[in-house]
Amino acid sequence: MYIGGPDSAQPAIMSESAFDAGERRAVEAAMIYRYGQLVPLTEADVELRLVPGTEERTSCPALYWNERGVQFVVCRTGPKRYRSYFFYTDDEQFRIGEHDYDGIEDCVRNLLQLQTDHERIRKGIFSGATAKDLGGDDEYFPPPILL
Repeated sequence: MYIGGPDSAQPAIMSESAFDAGERRAVEAAMIYRYGQLVPLTEADVELRLVPGTEERTSCPALYWNERGVQFVVCRTGPKRYRSYFFYTDDEQFRIGEHDYDGIEDCVRNLLQLQTDHERIRKGIFSGATAKDLGGDDEYFPPPILL
């Protein structure tokens, strides 16, 4: 995925809306569910390889947001066709699934869920690591027992 200029991690901002009000509401509803608040959305233009195995890039409209150190992009690849990515840096980009989604709701829901799962794995929560491995305190304070 190519976003913005050659040295830019930010998207190229679009001048007019490529997403209808219903699509934006679907993304905003997912944000409220995930973050408890609206996060500013930026409409952008991204270049994607729509045909696997080719070098040809196609310009696609996208919605971009950055929250909690993670950048998210939901792209429209065709009429009612969506593809999503999240990334931490230019070197750490993740696409959600191999196929495009027919609905923006499923696309965004899976994007947010898979990023949450990935974040847990990055922090070692599913790895069997202990608090000590994760840099936690050496002391253990068990929960109080009320009699």
